[in-house]
Amino acid sequence: MFRIHAFLSILITSLVAACGGEADLVQPGNRPANSISIVPRAETKSNTAFDPSTLTVAVNGVVHWYNDDNVAAGGQYGGSNGTIHSLVADDLSFVTGNILPGRTFEQAFATAGSYPYHCSIHPTMRGTITVTP
Repeated sequence: MFRIHAFLSILITSLVAACGGEADLVQPGNRPANSISIVPRAETKSNTAFDPSTLTVAVNGVVHWYNDDNVAAGGQYGGSNGTIHSLVADDLSFVTGNILPGRTFEQAFATAGSYPYHCSIHPTMRGTITVTP
């Protein structure tokens, strides 16, 4: 019986990590190319809420957003672990849904062009993805 419980515990821990648990908490120096940080207290930073605020990728490139806004904050979307953000392209070509502090979102871009985006919760937060052929 003990072996079954131990096995299930290891299995569940592995599945949680694979589905976005601990695996999402990547340190900035270990992040893949084309990564964007949502900076701490981003809702107060306007055009500097994203680092970098503009990013250029090739067609079929994947952009990774990391919610590093882990400073305790109040309000409906703030908490002791930081602030939730939800990004949306101005042309609605992508919508992230809520990105919790310490979590990520990734988006592939199949068509060349300019993709301005903002946080739907904090609309002054703005950035741009430029996709080149």
